[in-house]
Amino acid sequence: MKVLSLFALLSAVISVSAFANEADSFKNLTAPQALEKAHSYHGKGTASIQVLPNELVAKFDDGSQIKIPTNDQHLLSIAPYEYQTHGCTYHVPTGCQGEMVEKTMQVKIVDLETNQVLKYGQVTTQKDGFIDLWMPKDRQRLQVTFTYNDKTSTQVLSTVDNAPTCITTMKLS
Repeated sequence: MKVLSLFALLSAVISVSAFANEADSFKNLTAPQALEKAHSYHGKGTASIQVLPNELVAKFDDGSQIKIPTNDQHLLSIAPYEYQTHGCTYHVPTGCQGEMVEKTMQVKIVDLETNQVLKYGQVTTQKDGFIDLWMPKDRQRLQVTFTYNDKTSTQVLSTVDNAPTCITTMKLS
């Protein structure tokens, strides 16, 4: 009977340890690091990870979850497109899928309040069709321009308050 009880106790301890493992693998990460790790869960259905303006929220099939603050950064996860898109407000790197997968394009981001160029150069969309750009919080007017195969899209975005983290409205034409 004692062997059975010990086995039951050991099984319970192992289950609890496994239960917390998914969230524990995120606990020492910054929001950008957690977002990078979130891409490994894309399309697998084993986690739901969402990037809100102030925190990244990760929920796992094992029941564990964790919230990681974005601190002084705001994610602009952008999926430029040519033909089709989807509506979205807060990026879900485990589920959102953009049209243009692994495409290299030019990006320029200018803070229109200060005329400061925050980013300029080539970027490549990820396997989910998005480009993840961490920008400073509390910027009112960031002009984002993408150029791909002589097609361009420009949009003015914000990182103030509850501004979107998922941008799926930049049609290249």
